[in-house]
Amino acid sequence: MAPAPTSTPSTSGTPLLATGSFSTGFPRPSSFPIPEALISTRTSYLTSTTTSLTACLTLMIALSYLVALSWAYKYARNNPKALNKTSGVRLQRYAPPVYIFLVLSSLIEVAIASWLVLQYRFNHNYPNVQTRTGARMLLFSACWTVLTAGTYTLLFLHPTWSKHPVSSIGAQAIWVFVSWLFWIVGSGILNSAVPSLLVKGSCRGVVYCGQLRALFAIAVLERRNGDVDVAGLAVRPQHVVSRQLSRAGQEGSGT
Repeated sequence: MAPAPTSTPSTSGTPLLATGSFSTGFPRPSSFPIPEALISTRTSYLTSTTTSLTACLTLMIALSYLVALSWAYKYARNNPKALNKTSGVRLQRYAPPVYIFLVLSSLIEVAIASWLVLQYRFNHNYPNVQTRTGARMLLFSACWTVLTAGTYTLLFLHPTWSKHPVSSIGAQAIWVFVSWLFWIVGSGILNSAVPSLLVKGSCRGVVYCGQLRALFAIAVLERRNGDVDVAGLAVRPQHVVSRQLSRAGQEGSGT
């Protein structure tokens, strides 16, 4: 039979029960409420840290891309490739600036989207799950565009790499269409998640209002650029066919 618990006198004169386990009589540490000031300090620290890291990484990637672009331009100038058609000369002149614009604007989108995703991850203050999903989708679309457009810039400028099948017009058309779909899906999810912010311009109940607007604005800009590219790819074959038919008719009439 177990012995009955005995009382042990304490220094304050109040008897304590000796039950074989030590108890201080204080509440467990997990039951202490966390002060609001501590929560605010933690949030401010995480925000400043993620902002600094995002800015530094984005700047490093942009500088690396510009260095590689400068090398490709110098190499292409020293080793020019033969261009037989007028369309090839125009493409050589205007395509690189378009790729550069896509890479730099997508880098800005990467910075904004990654910052928002990290804030939502640490603070759990997203308006709804759909907003977080839209930010993640736009982050993926921006990363995809940075990697692929940056690669196509180097492939297009290099006199040897430009002959690879990946650099063909057909491969670039598929890439334009896929990237266009990614941006449409991401901007559509974000627009349906916070319509009061993006359509009516109301920031009530939505944190990071300016960042969400900037994220959506760049996504729309990328999508509009994709609209122009897809329309150009759809119209160009018709012009090629009509030009070939007119040339054949002129040759037939001449004979």
